[in-house]
Amino acid sequence: VWKRRVQLAMPAAALLVVATAAILPTGYFGPLSSRVRGLFLKHTRTGNPLVDSVAEHQPGSTMMYRQYLQNVYPLVPCGFALSLLRLTDANTFLLLYGAIAYFFASKMARLVILLGPPASAFGGVALGFGFDFLIVDALLRLLGYAAEEEEEPVGKKSPGPALDVAAREEPKEALKDAPQGGNGGAGLLKSKPKPSQLAAAAKARRAESRRAETNPFGGVAAAREEAAAAVMAVADSPGGVKTRLCMGLALALATIYAYYDFHAYCHRMAEGSSQPQIMFKATYSNGQTVMVDDYR
Repeated sequence: VWKRRVQLAMPAAALLVVATAAILPTGYFGPLSSRVRGLFLKHTRTGNPLVDSVAEHQPGSTMMYRQYLQNVYPLVPCGFALSLLRLTDANTFLLLYGAIAYFFASKMARLVILLGPPASAFGGVALGFGFDFLIVDALLRLLGYAAEEEEEPVGKKSPGPALDVAAREEPKEALKDAPQGGNGGAGLLKSKPKPSQLAAAAKARRAESRRAETNPFGGVAAAREEAAAAVMAVADSPGGVKTRLCMGLALALATIYAYYDFHAYCHRMAEGSSQPQIMFKATYSNGQTVMVDDYR
């Protein structure tokens, strides 16, 4: 897939470079404005003291992110890490979107609004993983354990003689279903893989070994897989499943509380934003005094 993408992107990039080189001498592209340069150069100013002193043109801050992202703010790092651990096309787009939005928001406070969509998406990734792992998967595991306990009597550890007999009968059934030749089922037992198949398997093993030797992160990936397997072994145990369900219930209650808190916060913000920001007193010719406010 990536090879095809590169093959399609290279001609498009070449055409773009040629078109830009042809149009650039005509003066079609003007210089970047001071506001745009201020997004990339730290000490660039617009030259207008009034514009430079406006709070909206100052860099974004952690306090501002907490104020505007509110309950989603602590979920963003979790969603970002989960998306980073599983690099798909959708997750790659989301990671790039979040990184670019954060870059511009950190340069100018008025651009914090760009963080809204990626922050919501990262929060959804974190909550979705939490509910899926703590509730959905735990319920399925718990139902599976309950079904096994109903089918298997208490204290019975071995599968029983019936399963052992069935296991012994499987090779016989396989021989019966095998193509019958001059030697009956002996053809199935004497069949050997072709030399081409053996050579292909050996080549695949050598390629896998070379990739493991040349990959600098091979040890890290193996350690991560071992750690994940150990964690899942504990989480999938009967006690771990019940613990996950309790944690999922706590997460659900916290999510409901956060929802109502965010709902009330939005209404407070809406009422505060709808109040007049600039007010002044005026007097009519007849002596009547009035209060004039903006946008209302």
